[in-house]
Amino acid sequence: MNTFQESQNARKPWFIAIPIVLWIVFMIFMLIDLSQYINLGEPLGDKGEELPLWLFIAIMVFLSLVFGFMLFVILRLELSVSVSKSGIFYQMPPLKKAETFLPAEIEYAWIRKYYPLKEYGGYGWRSLMRNKAYNVSGRWGIQIILKNKRRVLLGVHDHEQAARVLESIGFNKKP
Repeated sequence: MNTFQESQNARKPWFIAIPIVLWIVFMIFMLIDLSQYINLGEPLGDKGEELPLWLFIAIMVFLSLVFGFMLFVILRLELSVSVSKSGIFYQMPPLKKAETFLPAEIEYAWIRKYYPLKEYGGYGWRSLMRNKAYNVSGRWGIQIILKNKRRVLLGVHDHEQAARVLESIGFNKKP
């Protein structure tokens, strides 16, 4: 039991529902405006600042692509964490390529409870100066302090197993 591996993804129903609902609401309002323009001759936009039809449609297409991209990122977002004697490995495609912290680079590593909204402003890939957090859900993580004083928090669900593995390889100590 000298290794720990875990993968988390953001494929939660409400993560998927939010961009879809926002897109539907956006499209309803845009289609109502378009319908009033076609059927009633009302201008697109405010009076005196009317939008040409081609620009209105371009905005609809562009924002639909933005919502589609948001959904794509949410469906692809996955945090993989692995802890072994050879180091702590993590990746978070499509946002972050794989990275490994070798034992020689790590000053401290331990399991801690954290508050994602309060401490980092939410989930995902968060960066505050020399502090970084990679999390998808939950409130437990592996806090790593490197010898160059950089701090990284990796979210994990099975914190008890991660703590046992960190301890077995000589970590799980706070500064």
